[in-house]
Amino acid sequence: MTAAKGYASGSKEVSVTEGLTSLRGKKPASLYVFAPGDDYFVPQAKEAARSLVAEAFRAFDYAEFEGSDDNVDGIREFLGSESFGSGRKVLVVNGLEDKGAKRLGTMAPLFLSGSTTTVIFADPAKVPSELLKKAYVVTSYAVPPTAVRSWINKRFEGRAIEDQAVHELMERTASSFFLMRSEIDKLLAYTDAAVTVADVREVVPRCHIAAAADLVEAISLRKYDRAATALYDLSASGAADTTILYDVELGFVRLLNAKLVSKSNRPKADLRAWCLRTQHQYLDDYTLRALLTAASHIKLRELEAMLERLEEIEYETKKGLISSALVALERLLSAVALTTQ
Repeated sequence: MTAAKGYASGSKEVSVTEGLTSLRGKKPASLYVFAPGDDYFVPQAKEAARSLVAEAFRAFDYAEFEGSDDNVDGIREFLGSESFGSGRKVLVVNGLEDKGAKRLGTMAPLFLSGSTTTVIFADPAKVPSELLKKAYVVTSYAVPPTAVRSWINKRFEGRAIEDQAVHELMERTASSFFLMRSEIDKLLAYTDAAVTVADVREVVPRCHIAAAADLVEAISLRKYDRAATALYDLSASGAADTTILYDVELGFVRLLNAKLVSKSNRPKADLRAWCLRTQHQYLDDYTLRALLTAASHIKLRELEAMLERLEEIEYETKKGLISSALVALERLLSAVALTTQ
């Protein structure tokens, strides 16, 4: 369930900030691939791409297609045509179907001609290697916490908000700009004065990522009532079994690395760097302290056993041996609680 890493040789993996900066620059690359992530950035990337073509020529030199086999001929025609005067053409491809992707791979010279910038929104694993190896691949949607807080305060349009309420909003939405945007609108409608942490807790539900992280922390701290609440939040999120298991395993892997850093007396910066590099997550001071505290309350062998059991649950879920991942996690929680009494 670990995230796929190491895309085609030659591709350049960048953060969303780096990708958008390049796309908005005077010399954009020929090809960008935006992996699935925070949907807030999709319209931003499209607007950045659209702005590369003068408004007067966008009807001719800007095109947007779904990445299906039916559209391959249209994409080929657009790439092979001359610019109508802007000097640069821009192509946006939304998603990739397997058959269409295979045919697009045979058109690499057209994509990389130099006069066209192409932006593909798709899983990099589906992008033909002929294209991917030449692309800027945006895989990380993590933004430094200070920048996230600044963005939140601006979205509140002058309305006061407690610092702890900002942190709570970030935690409950896993700092997803797409989620935060809608939750801030709800908070503005719900409140008529300074926004408090109590307001955030009442209005903003925990997303599946935040609920999974809370479940992992609660289990490590032996706070089983809190863990049960986290399971309820996971159920309420509506996330798929595979997503829930991935999030929970990711949390325990993060906890395992925190344990190893602590046991070996390595600097905390190593844990921060690892989380950003492998899980695309920034750890602010508060989150880092909470993670290390949780790691200090659970034994290494317990973490390893938990990860092994999660792998078994994943297998059982895929084979249809259990009704749902949530049921299996509930049983796991009950077993853990009984063994620690």
